[in-house]
Amino acid sequence: MKEKLVSVVIPSYNRAHLLSKTIPTYIQEDVGEVIIVDDCSLDDTKEVVSRLQNKYPEIKYFRMLKNSKQTAAKNEGKKHAKYPYIYFGDDDSFILPGTIHRLLETMDIYSADVVGAKALYLNNKQEYTHLNKFVFDNSRPITSIEYELNIKRMFFINFNFDVDTPIRVPFCHACALVKTVVGQQFNFDTRYKGNAFREETDYFTQISAAGYKIFYDSKGVQINLPRNFISGQYQKLFWKVRGSFYEFINTYKYFKKNISYIQRYYQISDSYNSLWFGYLKDALAVKTKKFFKYILKKQN
Repeated sequence: MKEKLVSVVIPSYNRAHLLSKTIPTYIQEDVGEVIIVDDCSLDDTKEVVSRLQNKYPEIKYFRMLKNSKQTAAKNEGKKHAKYPYIYFGDDDSFILPGTIHRLLETMDIYSADVVGAKALYLNNKQEYTHLNKFVFDNSRPITSIEYELNIKRMFFINFNFDVDTPIRVPFCHACALVKTVVGQQFNFDTRYKGNAFREETDYFTQISAAGYKIFYDSKGVQINLPRNFISGQYQKLFWKVRGSFYEFINTYKYFKKNISYIQRYYQISDSYNSLWFGYLKDALAVKTKKFFKYILKKQN
């Protein structure tokens, strides 16, 4: 029997209707356990997980004492990891076959401490039923690492580009494989509120600032389910506005907290206020266009 190497950690809240679609994809050949941390869900998450455990004994279930948001749930989950590597997954996304094995190979070849996967986002159910076409259509070559990860264009940074060989990066997306001894040294910052936007960028920035090596490998792929799969509430204007509010606040926190490392890594002298105002300008320009499209759609 092949040695198991990976503990998958997945925080979950009110996603019972998605778990049968997402959780089984994380049970890959190198995975010894899938740790689901229930953040006091109000739906039948516990019952759904119990049914999944009957089929997949690798699944372990923990429930938080109180609703504490995904940062605290991830911190709780990684404490229970017993294998040499942790993969951080999501209850509303799935990974393609072979993803974890590919990240493990990259970890070994490049002596990395963290390897991030490519992150893609489905827009509708049709794309979900034609995944091969979706992945092909959303494959784009890297422009240049300087352009893709330009901190002065933070709003546009997206780990959805393709690379021929893994590249070293200062941080990565939430979907990543981490050495357990490294991952357990750091915590997701619970001060990121609301939708906890930027919590994963902050977590991996902490790791990078401490001198550990982070690589990005686009051959590993995690795909987020379309919003109308997750919950209709995210289509409502209130939730869009609320999400943007926390995006702006948490991005400000991120820049302020990590400015010393950012200045050192990028060799810039920009202040955190300057970087944040640049982000705000780009974000508002894009979101304003989307807002007017949304209003016009509602009127038609």
